[in-house]
Amino acid sequence: MLDIEAGHGKESHDDASHPRLFYFCGVVGILGCIAAVTANVVGVIVRPNEGMIADTISALAAGRYAVIMDIGLYAFAAGVLAAAAGLRRLHWGNWSWTAGSWLLTLMAILIVVIGAHGEYGDGEPGGLVIHLPVVGVMALVFTASALLTAAGFYRFRRRWFWFNIACAILWVAGAAAFWFSPTSIDGLIERCVGMIMIVWLLAVSKLLIDRAKGRATRLPVLGDW
Repeated sequence: MLDIEAGHGKESHDDASHPRLFYFCGVVGILGCIAAVTANVVGVIVRPNEGMIADTISALAAGRYAVIMDIGLYAFAAGVLAAAAGLRRLHWGNWSWTAGSWLLTLMAILIVVIGAHGEYGDGEPGGLVIHLPVVGVMALVFTASALLTAAGFYRFRRRWFWFNIACAILWVAGAAAFWFSPTSIDGLIERCVGMIMIVWLLAVSKLLIDRAKGRATRLPVLGDW
């Protein structure tokens, strides 16, 4: 069982330490989100045959302009890695928080592998196709990370707990919808699923920046912590 019983309302002993680290990790996380979205938009613009509804992100990450999407993926991976470092230092919780933050590090590595390997099972010669297995593992890792860190958020800020739970549920539901979706709309569904991760990373990055400044972080709709 995750430990969510004790400590509600307490402040972590690490909250006031290393504000520059929190700020740096938060900024890198936000920049990673911006880079991922920008790369996706630019990739569609420079490849008019590709669209955001029927064509997947994987399609943008292959071919002549693959470097655009690859840069976006690497930047997003850096953002996830920075968030993982910030959450480890913040340390709201016990083993579950630590495990969740380290799983984020693993997710960043998996994103880099996806961008660097460049084999998507598109029929082109090149090598071992590992895209789907890696994406599947990444989906499980993000879900587990969100759920594990949710326990720590419950002890200190309950609205953040529900935010994490909602992201995990929406991520799983969206991934299932993508898996069974027709190819005419799978690109749109994949981007919606990806936006869940981006919104989560944006929120966590803002939290880290606000911790660096000693401020509380508001969540959209849910209000204060």
